[in-house]
Amino acid sequence: MPKNSEEKAKKIESARLDKKDKEILARLYLDSRRGYSEIGKAVGLSGPSVERRIARLKSDEGIITLLFADVNLAKMGFKSYRLYFKFDVMDKKTEEDVLALFESYSRTVWGVICEGEYDVLWRIIAKDEFEVERAAYQMVEKFGSRIAEKTIIMTTYQAYLPWNKAFGTARSEAFPLERAEKIEMPDAKGMRLLSALYANSRESTVGLAKKISLTPDAVQYRMQKLSKNGFILGYTAWFDAKKLGFNYYKLLIGFRGQTKEKEAKFLRYCRGKDDVIYINKTIGSWDMELDIIVRNNEELHSFTREIKTRFGDIIGRHAAITAIEERMLNPLRGE
Repeated sequence: MPKNSEEKAKKIESARLDKKDKEILARLYLDSRRGYSEIGKAVGLSGPSVERRIARLKSDEGIITLLFADVNLAKMGFKSYRLYFKFDVMDKKTEEDVLALFESYSRTVWGVICEGEYDVLWRIIAKDEFEVERAAYQMVEKFGSRIAEKTIIMTTYQAYLPWNKAFGTARSEAFPLERAEKIEMPDAKGMRLLSALYANSRESTVGLAKKISLTPDAVQYRMQKLSKNGFILGYTAWFDAKKLGFNYYKLLIGFRGQTKEKEAKFLRYCRGKDDVIYINKTIGSWDMELDIIVRNNEELHSFTREIKTRFGDIIGRHAAITAIEERMLNPLRGE
C-alpha cells in the first residue's frame, strides 16, 4: 500500500474509533455476551450509549464481523481443516463465486480471498476425511479448469489471541483451547442453541427461546449447562482488520530440526506478541500458521525478521498470504 494511502487509512481509523469504542471492542473480545450496562460501567458510559455504539460498529462501520459463542467443536467430534487453492485465472466474477460457495457450504468457518502464495483459503470443520474430500470436490468441480494447485491442512492445535494491538489495551489471555477428552453431542435443542449463539452471542434469552421453542428460563439453564459441560468455552468477537487500519496476514511456516522444547519456546514467544492473533499447529505442507495484524509491509518485514533472528535454527520454508476479503460464518448453521 502506498504511504499516502496508509496515512489516509490511519486518519479514517482515528475518525471512526475513539477511546471508548476501542475499550468496548476489547471487552467484546473477552466476553461478547456481557450486558450493555456492565460494559458501560467499565468504560464510563451508559448502557444505551454502549448499545448504540455496538450497533454502529457492527452495522454502520462493519468493524464487528461476528459476535459468537466460542463453541468447543472438538468435543463434538469436529476437526478443523484449511483448504488452500491457487488459481490461474482469478477475476472479479470468480472471486464473487468463491465467496458465494463459502456461504453456501454449511460447515464453513472462515473463507478468504487472498493475495500471495495462494488465492483462496477455506477453513471448514468436518468429522472425517470423506467430508473434507466432498468439500474439496465442490470447489474443484466449480472452478477446476482455473485451479492450478490445491493443498489441504489439518489443525492439531489452535489459539485465539486478543486484538489488543488494534485497541491499545493490555494483552489478555488467549481463549481456552478446544479439547476433546471424549466425543459428546448435545441433544437436538442443545445443538440449535449452540448454533444460535454462534450466529449471535448477544441474542436475548427471550429471542433464543422463540427460536428453539423453549422458555427463557429453560434457555438460561441450558446455556449454563453447556458451559459447565465444556461445550461453550466463552463468548467472543471477530473483527475486520482493514476497518481497524491493519492488514491481516497469515504466515505459513515449515520447521526444520525442531524439538518439542524449541517448538514450545516458539509458541510462548508468539502468544506474547501483540501482532499475533491466531496460532495454528498443523499437519500437512507446513507445521505452523500464524495470523498477524500489522499496518504495512514494513511491520510485516520487522515481524518476520525478528522470528527468523530468534528462531532461525528451526524455521525453514515460509511464505505469507494477505487476506483481501473474508467471510466469517457460523459452521453450525446447518443444524
